[in-house]
Amino acid sequence: MIKRTKPRKRNNIHLLRGFFFLLAILLLFLGGLAVHFSGELTISQQNNRKGYEKNFAIKENEAVSRKKDDIAQTSLEMGALSSGSRSNRQNGNISIVDDKGTNHNSYQRYDDKYPKDRVYCMIPFIWNTDFYKVIMSTWGQRCDSIYFLTDAIVGGKLQGDKIIDDPKGGYLHYTAFPPGTFPENVIFINMTRSWNDCHETNKHGVEFKKVCRHIWEKMWRSWVYVDEHHSDRAEWFCKVDYDTFFFPENLKYFVRDYKQWDPYNEHHYFGHVIQHRQSGREPMVAGATACWSHKTLKEIAQVYRDMPKGSTSGERGRCEDRAHATEEVTTSLCLKKHLDVDAYPARDDELREFVTIAKIKEVLTWNRTEQGEWWFWKGKPEGAGEMEECCAVRPIGLHKYKMTNEILEMENQFFGERDNSDYKKLNARTKRYVDKVRKAMGIDE
Repeated sequence: MIKRTKPRKRNNIHLLRGFFFLLAILLLFLGGLAVHFSGELTISQQNNRKGYEKNFAIKENEAVSRKKDDIAQTSLEMGALSSGSRSNRQNGNISIVDDKGTNHNSYQRYDDKYPKDRVYCMIPFIWNTDFYKVIMSTWGQRCDSIYFLTDAIVGGKLQGDKIIDDPKGGYLHYTAFPPGTFPENVIFINMTRSWNDCHETNKHGVEFKKVCRHIWEKMWRSWVYVDEHHSDRAEWFCKVDYDTFFFPENLKYFVRDYKQWDPYNEHHYFGHVIQHRQSGREPMVAGATACWSHKTLKEIAQVYRDMPKGSTSGERGRCEDRAHATEEVTTSLCLKKHLDVDAYPARDDELREFVTIAKIKEVLTWNRTEQGEWWFWKGKPEGAGEMEECCAVRPIGLHKYKMTNEILEMENQFFGERDNSDYKKLNARTKRYVDKVRKAMGIDE
């Protein structure tokens, strides 16, 4: 009798079928788990994103709110600075009048004398609440029109040229703030180059953040804006640095009584002229205070509109928009090449300067004989004023006061009551100069 056995091949086939069946079930199970966890992950990510966006929006709103509160405080504090008076401003024209309508701070005697010599004060600016308040409560009141042409990015605090970052607020475009946040005479200029991303190392090897020197772009853009929007508001237009103490009434005296210039039919570009660059370069007006006539404004604004833009090359003697261009150099170059206008030195008959490029207490000590022909004296005429005869007794601008308290002290020294506490801080040499200015301007009459 023969014993039959199941063929081995058939058994292997059954085993393979069973294995693939179990494998299919396992794959279906794993696929289901993958779908489940994928859905959970998506929901979690969506929730996280919503939470992030919510937190980001809250933080951004808080930053804007903090900045808004800081900036809005300006108007309240400005009121405190002129307690007992009310501010009357329309389109940037400033006057301070009391309840009887008496105009105390616009110096009516000068306005009546020079009705056709209105002065437009243009301050190239990075938004700084403290300096805005101080300028508007001192010399800014005496401008016929005053505007702060300001970088569009707002943030940080300034200590001179040094930037102190705000770790909470950061830097925001001015449009991030609600309408009415900034004063009406602050005009924001959209720049192609940032003001807040430059660094420098001090003598101790410590790096610090400082204001970027893109003043040329701001200047030409600002003057184009003034030409297009404000050219009917003045006969004389002055760029005044924020750290200059400016005398608008003495500018009127200079152009009318001293020079008898015609603002509408004559080109004029004047201030403190420096000529220390190599021969063949145009003399230029130092940036502390640079003024020009209405005719010059109208024509140079067109030059600025037409000139090439966006150059990244170094200085090459062209009137153009260029990164890191020096404002004074390029302004004088554009005026000379396109309008044949030279920088004119604002000096009196004794060759004394109407504009200083340093603090008056320092300039009163500068001695050409002892110092020699350093860059300040280079190109100045023989007999140019020096030491206590350095400066005209009807100054137009005194420069380099980078602390707000210095501007406030100068207002009191030149325009306050006789022998006030700020006047008493001056050294004997500076007191003598201040006395001459007060007498020439009739402050104590």
